[in-house]
Amino acid sequence: MKCRTHSAPRLVLGLCGLGGLACSGAAYAQAASQSAAPSGAPAYQDRYIGGGSLTPDIISGEDATSDPQGLAHSLQLDGVVSALKSHGSGSDSTVSENGVIGKAQWETASYGAWSLDASLRTGGSDQDPGKGPEQGQGGVVTLRQRGMPFDGNWLADNALGDVNSPDINLARQQARFYLPTAPIQGLTTEWRGPSGLQIVAGGGTPGVYDGIVVPNFHTLDGSTATAGAQWSPSSQWTLGGQIVEAHAVNLAIGPVIDGSGLMSSTTGLLSAAWADGGEHLQMNLLDGGSAGKNALGAWVDASMATGRFLQNAGLFRIDPGMTWGNQLISNDAEGAYYRLNYQSRQLLADVGIDEVRSVSGLGSDTTFLTGDARYQLSRDWGAGGVANASHSDGGTAWSVEGFVDHANGGGTGRVQADFAQTPEGQDTAFTLNQAWSTPIGSRLSTSASVERISGAMINSLQQNSTVLSLAAFGGGQFSNGLGIEGNVRWARAVQGQAAPGVSANVSLTWQVSSAWELLATYYDSRIGSWTPLTVESPLTPPIATLVPAVQERGMFLTIRYRRAAGSHFAPLGGAPGAGSGEIAGTVFLDANNNGRSDAGELGAPNVTVVLDGRFSVQTDSNGRFVFPVVATGRHVITAIADNLPLPWSLINGGRAQIEVSTRDRTQVDIAAQRPR
Repeated sequence: MKCRTHSAPRLVLGLCGLGGLACSGAAYAQAASQSAAPSGAPAYQDRYIGGGSLTPDIISGEDATSDPQGLAHSLQLDGVVSALKSHGSGSDSTVSENGVIGKAQWETASYGAWSLDASLRTGGSDQDPGKGPEQGQGGVVTLRQRGMPFDGNWLADNALGDVNSPDINLARQQARFYLPTAPIQGLTTEWRGPSGLQIVAGGGTPGVYDGIVVPNFHTLDGSTATAGAQWSPSSQWTLGGQIVEAHAVNLAIGPVIDGSGLMSSTTGLLSAAWADGGEHLQMNLLDGGSAGKNALGAWVDASMATGRFLQNAGLFRIDPGMTWGNQLISNDAEGAYYRLNYQSRQLLADVGIDEVRSVSGLGSDTTFLTGDARYQLSRDWGAGGVANASHSDGGTAWSVEGFVDHANGGGTGRVQADFAQTPEGQDTAFTLNQAWSTPIGSRLSTSASVERISGAMINSLQQNSTVLSLAAFGGGQFSNGLGIEGNVRWARAVQGQAAPGVSANVSLTWQVSSAWELLATYYDSRIGSWTPLTVESPLTPPIATLVPAVQERGMFLTIRYRRAAGSHFAPLGGAPGAGSGEIAGTVFLDANNNGRSDAGELGAPNVTVVLDGRFSVQTDSNGRFVFPVVATGRHVITAIADNLPLPWSLINGGRAQIEVSTRDRTQVDIAAQRPR
């Protein structure tokens, strides 16, 4: 395979992206013809669209980049200084998280679209006075290239640095069992060709992401490598296989301690999928081994769409100890599941049953029933509910939820009541959510709830508490240069011991000039020990989990520089001279499964978001992302499920179609939801 051009590669890592452009109107004065105008006719006057109040086009005008040459490219640099105080487990510490964050994107004529995400972090903790302040230095570096064309209709995507191990599409598109990708420090490649041919490979040192504002990648022990391919021999069939090898690695279970519990494994996947119209069948076989023991896994998923009905069913058996690289997947389980979904213009309904048995006999046998429905009563009113029941060796647990949605004069509101009962205790909550109608360019959601926890154990004492909480999420522009964005939650135990505390993450942005911004962020997290109870999934039994008491409070000051070049005639995804706007959004954990980003719901950090399959960015610590200079028209945003905490998964495959308007900021929120 040869690249389509014979010229030497010229990659312009220039500075591309945001630069606001003033809309120039030509003041055209009528000349001598005025004297010839009919008697009494009004003199001609120039008029501006919107009275001349339009926001400047981002790619033209007096604030345009001084370098209009080359294809679109952008650069953003953040300098961050911070001070963070932490208290927990009887000790105090002061942490400084200082550093530089860089993001760049650039387009090439023959080598695809490129992006660079990098950070350099310095600082540490004074928690151990015997050793003095811990001075560490870290960060992340990720270089991505997407859509490099080759002869024969081949396209290549490559990544180097702190990335996620690749999976073939057949491994990612699973109805019930998810084969996770793993954060690694290494390289990955993906090739896509004719007949649905896909080839992936990658390898490196496993690790974990951390950091509050300045991202950092902490490498662990050992190494992992993977290679796989899939192919569509016909329009109905897709066949694929992949192998993952891990050597002397830490299993990604909870807090990872270097050097503890190292293991090695080799796991292979064979998969075949058949699709015809509304019918789909996928068969999967896993063969793996670690610590001298071999494990097998097999599952079959089927779906059939008939009119307004969609049915899903599957059979599965996975031996104990099955892993996928250094990622532990659902194992020691065999059984079956069935789902029936009905959808019309007014009614959405879903019922299902899961039967799960322990292969080894050491785990629990579980029967899980679930059902949910939503009915649109009128244009402004909707109602629905969710019911879950789980019966296992540990007893019977169940939960119910009911809600009413109303499009009111202030926006869209939801009244919701939840009740859960497990062998450990009871949890009752009443919640009011409101997504407020706000001026264009701003948004606001609020939430208020009362929660009653009783029976569950905390610190060897029985909980019997009533918790009141308030939350707000949103942001917007006060003026052309001043904006705010934040998520704040306050909770107090008005009776009893449980006290979730306070969490806040609020940023104030001041646009000093077209290229410089100043951001001040206040971070506050005071979480008291308490034990929430929910019944969510047959694969995650309802177990009361202690939330440790931690108190953190800090300030972050960021100086941001953004510059664009080449964008005068080619914004991202556009033709020369095209108008442009901005795309901004969040990837968030949709706790109440309503598809909206509500107050108190958390963002998903370090998730890769792709524009039109070419340009990549990663979400920040709050799940936010931005593409500052995007051509007007229709675009596709796709979030990749890497780094999502299990069992969360992206709805609609993380895909959203949006329309970008000239001089406008388009907001898109991508939800991740838990199985119900």
